[in-house]
Amino acid sequence: MRRFVTCVLVVLLSMATSGAVVDAQVVVSSQETEPPDSLRTDTSGMQVLDVPEPVSEERAVIDERIRSDLQALFDRVPSLSDLTVHVDAGVVRLEGIVANAEIRRRAVELVSSMEDVRFVDNRIDESTSLEEQLRPTWARLRELAYGAVAKLPLLAVSLVILTLSIVAGSLLARWRGPSILQTRNPFLQGLIRRALQAVLVVLGLVLALDLLGATALVGAVVGTAGLAGLAVGLAFRDIAENYLAGVLLALRQPFAQNDQIRVDTFEGKVVRLTPRETILMRADGNHVRLPNAMIFRSPLVNFTRNPLRRFEFEAGIGTGDDLIRARDVGVTALLATDGVLRSPPPEVLVTALGDSTVTMSFAGWLDQHQTEYLRVRSEAIRMVKAHLEDAGLTMPSPEFGVEMRGEIAAATQLGPARPPTSPHTRTASDVSVDRTLDEQIEADRRHDDEANLLDTTPTPPTRASSRGRDSA
Repeated sequence: MRRFVTCVLVVLLSMATSGAVVDAQVVVSSQETEPPDSLRTDTSGMQVLDVPEPVSEERAVIDERIRSDLQALFDRVPSLSDLTVHVDAGVVRLEGIVANAEIRRRAVELVSSMEDVRFVDNRIDESTSLEEQLRPTWARLRELAYGAVAKLPLLAVSLVILTLSIVAGSLLARWRGPSILQTRNPFLQGLIRRALQAVLVVLGLVLALDLLGATALVGAVVGTAGLAGLAVGLAFRDIAENYLAGVLLALRQPFAQNDQIRVDTFEGKVVRLTPRETILMRADGNHVRLPNAMIFRSPLVNFTRNPLRRFEFEAGIGTGDDLIRARDVGVTALLATDGVLRSPPPEVLVTALGDSTVTMSFAGWLDQHQTEYLRVRSEAIRMVKAHLEDAGLTMPSPEFGVEMRGEIAAATQLGPARPPTSPHTRTASDVSVDRTLDEQIEADRRHDDEANLLDTTPTPPTRASSRGRDSA
């Protein structure tokens, strides 16, 4: 009986003890909403505290070395000075706030590159404070301000050098220079002076930047100017093409003021050459503006560059007339015409044989500086016609044979032949140079201040002109 009571008491005591343990576990579970990281669940379903294994003393020394090196490095970098470093078994944990994501990335790369680092636990946050974001900018501005103040003496010397180069370039631009650089072309003179001035200014600018230690800025400016020039050239290709053609025409001078030229189908006297176009005045007094690019790439005929000019016209002679006599009469008539030169001598050629006429070509030379081309040619045609008629040579019109039969033929009678025309009276004619367009062109130049790239110095008479005038 006593043994039974003892067993019952033992059972009751064990049941009371196990209930207390269960109640304690329930209370713990009700107080913790989430299990800590160090708890793990065993095979019986019970949560057991998982304590990491302690690191060796050697590993602890290595971790401390890594932590001290990184912390010392971060403390010396202003953008990383707010970071703290924790190292455990080769795992580096970074905590703190940085200004932006770039600094955060660089800090992680720096830690990862160190030896004996196994893993980087990045817990760095990016700052949203405006002051933190502007802190590097203000620091950079302060450095620039301090640097500018320190370089004030060099800046003053550089400004003096640049000012002297600009003044020297301006004086050189006004200097006519040695005789080897002198030219009658005003555009070429200005181009040479501006080139020398630009060289002096660029040299002064390079010296000034070299004193300030900013020579790299020259390359950047030149590169930017080159790209800008390329973009402008592509956008305004036609304008750039005409301007470049104007520069080349001004250098070559293929024509002068008042020269009679023909480009394509346009003919007239030159008024002026501008950087973009050439202005002509036609015989009717109207202006024609031709793009310089068109003149540069098109065939150009200059009627005035050579003072001697050849005129030519044709006339028909009867098939029954003596052609040699007609040739001699024509040469005599041309030599008797005012303005026709004896050297080179006039010439008469047979050019075609037709059904009712023989075509003859009459040609002669004149001096354009002394006589007018159209007037001399007109007078030569009149004189040849008069001499041919006076010599009894016919200039028939085209003839056609018509055969009539029967009563119509009997009723038709030919009238008497007309007597030959009376000899033409030789009268004086005006073959002087026509200055009408020249006067209008001069008036246009006086009232228009548009740029003119042509040589304004009058050209002295050539030997050919003098020889033609003496032989007239």
